[in-house]
Amino acid sequence: MNKKSIRFRLTLWYSIAFFVSTAIVFAVFFYITKQTLLNQTDRSIIAHAETLTKMVGDEQPSMAQGVFNQGIISQQFMEMPGMLVLITDKSGKITGSSQVGADENTILKDLIEKSSNIIKPTFVERRIGTTTLRIGVFPIIQNGESNGLIFMGDPVDAIYDSFKSLILTLTAVYLLIAIPAIIGSYLLAKSALQPIQKISSDLQSITSQDLNRHVAVPNTEDEVSELAVTFNELLQRLHESFKRERQFIGDVAHELKTPVATLKGEIELALSKKRTNEEYKNAFGETLIDVNRLSTTIRNILDLAWIGADKAISTNQQTDLTAVLVELKDIAVKLAAQKHITVKSHIAEGIQVTGSEDKLSRAILNILDNAVKYTPKNETISIFLRTKNSEAVVEVIDSGNGILEKDLPHIFDRFYRGSKTAKTLGSGLGLAIAQGIIESHGGTISIASKVGKGTHVTISLPLKAKS
Repeated sequence: MNKKSIRFRLTLWYSIAFFVSTAIVFAVFFYITKQTLLNQTDRSIIAHAETLTKMVGDEQPSMAQGVFNQGIISQQFMEMPGMLVLITDKSGKITGSSQVGADENTILKDLIEKSSNIIKPTFVERRIGTTTLRIGVFPIIQNGESNGLIFMGDPVDAIYDSFKSLILTLTAVYLLIAIPAIIGSYLLAKSALQPIQKISSDLQSITSQDLNRHVAVPNTEDEVSELAVTFNELLQRLHESFKRERQFIGDVAHELKTPVATLKGEIELALSKKRTNEEYKNAFGETLIDVNRLSTTIRNILDLAWIGADKAISTNQQTDLTAVLVELKDIAVKLAAQKHITVKSHIAEGIQVTGSEDKLSRAILNILDNAVKYTPKNETISIFLRTKNSEAVVEVIDSGNGILEKDLPHIFDRFYRGSKTAKTLGSGLGLAIAQGIIESHGGTISIASKVGKGTHVTISLPLKAKS
């Protein structure tokens, strides 16, 4: 297995998490079990100590040896295997003991010495001979003061043997579940990554020729399914982008092919024989028309390239939209003069927007040019500029022929020309360029039209932010 793969790392992390959590659970279980057994032992010692304290009663500690001489005490304590009972006076002298030779036992002497200042019950563990004892030390309170100590010990070897057995059992269980845990971690990691591997496999099989394909979305309703949906949306955008670019290249080739072929034919015709100056002048005039068409098409293509580059509009570049509309209104008047079209306007003062003056002028001029082209003679075109909320609103309203309802959804498509525009010169790029420029400035453009009643174009642009 590749140690750098996500599957290996997930398997490792799952295994580590399992082993650590299992170790903690086993450790807590062992600790609780140990404390429970020791607490039971402590309670037994306390019970015996209370019994002995009642037996000693008000007797002097020096008389405690007599207590051990009683048959009932001997039966209760001395006959218990390994049980230790020790009584001392306040000077630390042993006055009673269940163990022979207690006075000579260095461990007991040391324990008695260290326990001389004890004022409340305390538990310690000591190994006496071959036996480990848990010893409770209890002060003898007489007349409100400590007047000696009672040492009550209970063997705990059996308990510690049980602890060892428990540790061995837990260790064996821990090791036995290690292999299943690792296998389970591997299968879990494999299951988690399987949808991602499927997505990767699907993506590897997709080329630029079949971007309309999609990766399978797993029915997991989690981050993986979101990833698949995101990839599908990306593929869709790429497909549409490739489709637009292929169409764009084909349309550009078509737009350039006709004027270039016409230009070539006219030049070849002019050079085919000697001609008079007037004939050459006419030929150059026709050639100039085609050159102008080529120039316009190339300019439009450059504008489309600028729009497609997603260039950010500089926030430092400001445009006086009022001045732009006043200038464009004068241009529209000149364009409309030949058709005796009246141009009316109502342009609000002092409206500023952020963006390129040249590009915005080009976009609005395209709209005005269309309005003049498709408005019959002796009709009217109206231009308005106003503010609404935080936007500048430009409206161009004509009383022309209008746009067919079937053409409205496509009017912003590149190179699209409506059904009623066959006799009108144009490349079908004007509205596409206008829309691209307006949207790149954070604005919107919309067109409403009815056949025979004219067209209403509305452009909205964000106003310049107040400093």
